[in-house]
Amino acid sequence: MTLQDVGAEARTPSQLARRERIVAAATELLDEREYERIQIRDVADAASVALGTLYRYFPSKQQLYAEVLLDWSRSFDTRVRARPNGATTDADRLRAALRRTVRAYEKHPNFFRLISALEVVTDPSVADRYADFASQYAEALATALVDTAEEDRHAIAFVSSTVLGTLLRSWSLRGTPISQVYERIDEVVDLIFSGPRTGG
Repeated sequence: MTLQDVGAEARTPSQLARRERIVAAATELLDEREYERIQIRDVADAASVALGTLYRYFPSKQQLYAEVLLDWSRSFDTRVRARPNGATTDADRLRAALRRTVRAYEKHPNFFRLISALEVVTDPSVADRYADFASQYAEALATALVDTAEEDRHAIAFVSSTVLGTLLRSWSLRGTPISQVYERIDEVVDLIFSGPRTGG
């Protein structure tokens, strides 16, 4: 089996249900333990499927967890897109969206560690899923910028998500206090919308 192997497509209702059960079991295990500590057999057991059945849909652990990340991000992106009460400016809306992202990863830290593991995988089927995840999140941030010129929305979303990724890696890998992540987010949003201060 090579990294380029692609899982079988689920066509019948029973196949779709079995595939969804595998993804759900893998998601629950990730909430309990880090990606590196999960064995593919653990997922098969939790989903009550044979190991061969799991591999038919997901030929590698990386492919399975790329699907887990994308599936989880659908509800996650809905929360990011939610408009906060009282936010009247794009700066406030972007700040709120970024803070909701941090809270989600603070609550589910293993999902951010999964991102770090998958973003360097070269298997095309994994890379494509990861690219879908990243583009969905960038689009979720861009939708917060309702008053910003359309040609600038995606650039701001890209800069914001890149900075946020750096901050979260520092928190996840080096133990930077989460309070500093929130502080830096505020600084970045202020810089984007207010511009740099002049020296004096």
